[in-house]
Amino acid sequence: MATNIGLLDSRDRFNRFSLLVGSDVFEALDSAARRNRSQTHIIASGLDDGTKVTICAAQSGRFWSPRTAPSLLAWMQWCDEQGAKILDSGVDLEHVLAGFIIPVEQTERPPIVLLGLEWPWQWRAGLGDGPPFAYSGRSHPVTDIGFRVDDFSPEGPIRFSLISPSWEIPYSAGFTDQGLVYTPVGDDAVVHYQRTALPAADWINRNKPYLYFAGDRILTPDDRLHAPRTDLPPFDLSLLAPLEWDGVDIQAESMEAERLPHTVQHYMYRHLSEQQNFDILLDDDGPNEIADLVGITADGTDITITLVHCKYSSEPFPGHRVADLYEVCGQASRGAKWREYGIEALLRTLYSRAVKWAARNPGKGPYLIGNIDELYRMRERAPQLRPHINTVIAQPGLSAAVCSAEQQHLLAGACSYARALTKGSFTVYCSP
Repeated sequence: MATNIGLLDSRDRFNRFSLLVGSDVFEALDSAARRNRSQTHIIASGLDDGTKVTICAAQSGRFWSPRTAPSLLAWMQWCDEQGAKILDSGVDLEHVLAGFIIPVEQTERPPIVLLGLEWPWQWRAGLGDGPPFAYSGRSHPVTDIGFRVDDFSPEGPIRFSLISPSWEIPYSAGFTDQGLVYTPVGDDAVVHYQRTALPAADWINRNKPYLYFAGDRILTPDDRLHAPRTDLPPFDLSLLAPLEWDGVDIQAESMEAERLPHTVQHYMYRHLSEQQNFDILLDDDGPNEIADLVGITADGTDITITLVHCKYSSEPFPGHRVADLYEVCGQASRGAKWREYGIEALLRTLYSRAVKWAARNPGKGPYLIGNIDELYRMRERAPQLRPHINTVIAQPGLSAAVCSAEQQHLLAGACSYARALTKGSFTVYCSP
């Protein structure tokens, strides 16, 4: 499990670099968040033959372990084990990077229009103003010096100027056997760095800027091109859970107070109650519902709320109809608000709605599992419990086999919003 990961974003110019730290940071990143980011480094922990291990790696190619080797022999054996993994041609890079950008080493100028340049993000990480650039008797710190692209041609040398409050210096950059090399077109500035004075071009070649090309592409200081992933589906298809829907009229949604067995809602009630151990499972179908089904499980110091949003199919067979998803995706997005309102407020609302449900249906209750007393006790304990909200969509009119790009974009929007607010899971039950 990854516990520390640095991310370079090719699209977000206001937050170019971010660092995530947590118990499992991959869980915090959905497919949409990965497709325009690359890893600068990663620290992960796991098990190797039953022994807990931690290993770290950087995009530069360096990898290491925070452990102290007990002997030179143990260190050599560790190196051999890691080397065998690096040389293993059976390792799938796509699987390892899990949807992140895979940088491509550049030995020539990309045939793309250059849009801008930017100093390395490290200069914005609290390291001061950086060394001063002096030219024509005027000196400015590197953080006060910007860039201007002088040639927007997609071919030929990269041409730009350093822009300070009092002077401009034109530069050119081209690929050589030393990588991308920067040279001044005319006279150069002088950089005062570590008690020495050196030509600005020498300092720039040691601290190369990021180059931003059309299409959200970045050329990083190590001469690697980062391009957002366009080869991935808009929605993580592993979140689709196909079911057979045996005995279900997929055009009938609500099981009503009679618990109609041929409905989508009743099928999900039976399926989920077999798959999970709920303390309470409620039928909340009706006007202003929280969800069609609400499952509650309290375990130790945690409380998990499962919000199940059911939707009927507009046709008697599954297909790639976008209209079948609009309303249910909206319901799933609205359900995420309860993470902000609080679980206690959700349970109070649910308690009140359960009373009204029973009043509308004399002699019957909304409790499929549990009862009103358990819900009351859960509501009283809620302030002391750590909340989790899982979102479920049930739409048998959606076919996993022919899930269209339009449907995937719709699901991706609901998934990103729900997970951003709840930090919980998102599952779509559909047809094969």
